[in-house]
Amino acid sequence: MDTARFILVAEMFSALSHPKRLEIISHIGWGERGSGELAELTRPSKANVSQHLNVLKARALVYCEKVGTSCRYRVTSPKVLEVCDLIRQIVLDQMETDSERRKSLTEILPFSRERKGGA
Repeated sequence: MDTARFILVAEMFSALSHPKRLEIISHIGWGERGSGELAELTRPSKANVSQHLNVLKARALVYCEKVGTSCRYRVTSPKVLEVCDLIRQIVLDQMETDSERRKSLTEILPFSRERKGGA
């Protein structure tokens, strides 16, 4: 039973794991978009955008509203954007930690200099 729960969550993360899909979600998060607009904004072909949109739709992360013969895409829930923002913040926190570590490492005298001066 628990494994099924983790599989569902992993499938959701898998749908979010492609950079182009995150870019598409980012653009849709600012407002509804058609696949042609998304292709112009993200630069892959319209067919490639459609493939990514199909993955996102299959996981119910985005919704397609038919307008005439085309679709307007939007996120299905603000929680989708919240998850992406949360992950973004984790990445920023890690970068800050790495930056602090880097700074503290630069404050240590280089090893080779110590050997030259002390030898």
